[in-house]
Amino acid sequence: MMRFPGGNATLRRVSLAVGAIMATLAVAAVAHAIENGGYPRSEFLVSTKWLAEHMNDPNVRILDRQDIEPEDGFYGEGHIPNSIRMTTDAIKGMRLGVQEMLVVKDLIGFLETNGIAADEHVVIVGRSDRLPATTRVFWALELLGHKKVSLLDGGTDKWLVEQRPWTKEVKTYPKTTYKVDLQRIRLVTGDELAGWVGSFKDLNIVVVDSRRPDEFAGEKMSRASQKLGRIPGAVNLVFPKMLTGDKYLEFKSAEEIKKIFDSLGVTPDKNAFFTCVSGCFGTVVYFGARLLDFPKAAVYDGAWIEWSQKQFPVEGAAKPGVSGAQESQPPAKAEPAAKPPARPQRGC
Repeated sequence: MMRFPGGNATLRRVSLAVGAIMATLAVAAVAHAIENGGYPRSEFLVSTKWLAEHMNDPNVRILDRQDIEPEDGFYGEGHIPNSIRMTTDAIKGMRLGVQEMLVVKDLIGFLETNGIAADEHVVIVGRSDRLPATTRVFWALELLGHKKVSLLDGGTDKWLVEQRPWTKEVKTYPKTTYKVDLQRIRLVTGDELAGWVGSFKDLNIVVVDSRRPDEFAGEKMSRASQKLGRIPGAVNLVFPKMLTGDKYLEFKSAEEIKKIFDSLGVTPDKNAFFTCVSGCFGTVVYFGARLLDFPKAAVYDGAWIEWSQKQFPVEGAAKPGVSGAQESQPPAKAEPAAKPPARPQRGC
């Protein structure tokens, strides 16, 4: 047994000192947890400070999603140094007769052309008021099995408020080969969901619809869709509830996001499927679930555009303004586009 000069009094002083050190470390740990939001998967978000320190790292690739409409030219006006412009046609296309779905070969082609390999750390940036454009890419890369992918919290808005480096120079990288490690668990199809309707509780499924409340309630037609209503049994959660801020938007803390999910019965043990109109808004909420390390989170990519086109069950469409009724009249149809593009350029 170790003996201290001065006996028990000295031992007590040492014990108190050790206790004080441990208390200080505990406070520091709590402060760190608060600072980074306390997320179990905090690596999915990087700060402006982190990116400023790592934007020149050879294994970091920055994807810029400022431009989501054909007429957009934000990237050309300025962007974070070394970032690569990524437009909508790399992340949305025509598949199975449905517009605005992920076409994996198009995404892989973009990654390879722009020198993005599967072992590099991809950081997705964009304007924080267009957050779905970045979270959709995050989901798509998770589906491909990309090991290191993050979002810039606060987006380019926060970067500019802090007066960090900004350039018009365009960075290019040598072409590469992208190795896919498909994570099928991150995707759910319309046919799968339709087959499970009526058994969500038994199958431990929760479907989270991030369309606007009036669309979810069957009071307003979602764009590019052919029916009013919603997937039977779905719950509604609009993506801005995940966010906080004024000059720029950042994700709320893990505790706040958890409370929002808990209030709707969206918990980590569930098969949590996220949807919206076209697979954009829902990916913001999906990202919130992944920050909390939901292991079985997935996105329904076809979303309401596909669901409304097929003979899938619909709830809440008996008449506008009546929520919860089964469809009992011919579905209202949206005005069709004159010539829908084969590879959509819009949305996110």
